[in-house]
Amino acid sequence: MFRILVLFLCVLTVSGCGPSKEELRRQQLLEAQRVEDARREAQKLAAERDARIQERLNDARGAWTSESYLNESNIEVLFSGELTNDLRAGRTYFIELELQAAKYNYTDGKQSFVIVGMRNLPNSSVYSPLFPDRNAAYQPGQKAKSVLEFTLKNETVKNRLDQTVEKEDGKRWVAAALNFKDYEVLATMQSSWRWEPGLFEDLSWLVNPETAYKQTSGRSLTMQIGYRFCPLQRCRLEYQYRQHPISAIRADVMSVLVGNRSNGQVLAEFVREDK
Repeated sequence: MFRILVLFLCVLTVSGCGPSKEELRRQQLLEAQRVEDARREAQKLAAERDARIQERLNDARGAWTSESYLNESNIEVLFSGELTNDLRAGRTYFIELELQAAKYNYTDGKQSFVIVGMRNLPNSSVYSPLFPDRNAAYQPGQKAKSVLEFTLKNETVKNRLDQTVEKEDGKRWVAAALNFKDYEVLATMQSSWRWEPGLFEDLSWLVNPETAYKQTSGRSLTMQIGYRFCPLQRCRLEYQYRQHPISAIRADVMSVLVGNRSNGQVLAEFVREDK
């Protein structure tokens, strides 16, 4: 009898220690508030992302229409080490490069292109100081990043035909960016366009040969790239490549636009989504 009484008292004690109806209701309200706060935060971040993408697309389209591109004066300022108001504000500078069409690939149903003026450096140890491996502090060694190098300016001379050509051992001023062909840096606005990994093709258009020919026959396709440059001294690098002194500056690619200069048509747009 005594044991039964003790057991009964234990049950009453345990029951009394459980949450009351008011406490359960309070916990439910707190959880509902947490879910609502998370929903609002996600909604806010999505709205900021959409606004950021639209702003970058508008900037790219405006530069394409007005052909407002990086000029000699801009390049001199970039490599002077001077911290200007534009650089502080994170201004986007644009350049335009030629797209060279490859032979149409009937097997894969695509038109591929090579970007003229761009150098692909996979596992580039020379650029490790500008693009360090974040895991290097936790594991032995330094894994080199894949980098794309874009010539902004080079030292030129006149040849015997009075043509302006690159000096044989002349200096180059280049922008270096993480390889957006390998890393998911840019989001595409047109699913028929995609980046190609490797060294021999850069970009492909999944389209029929007739449509591709209409755009490529005039050899007037170009690629516009928008950069934000890092103005800090640690974002600069000097090195030698095939007797060419190279002065490099780190850049983040904010947008890429593919268009036809003969008719002004925009064919593809890529944009960086994050900050």
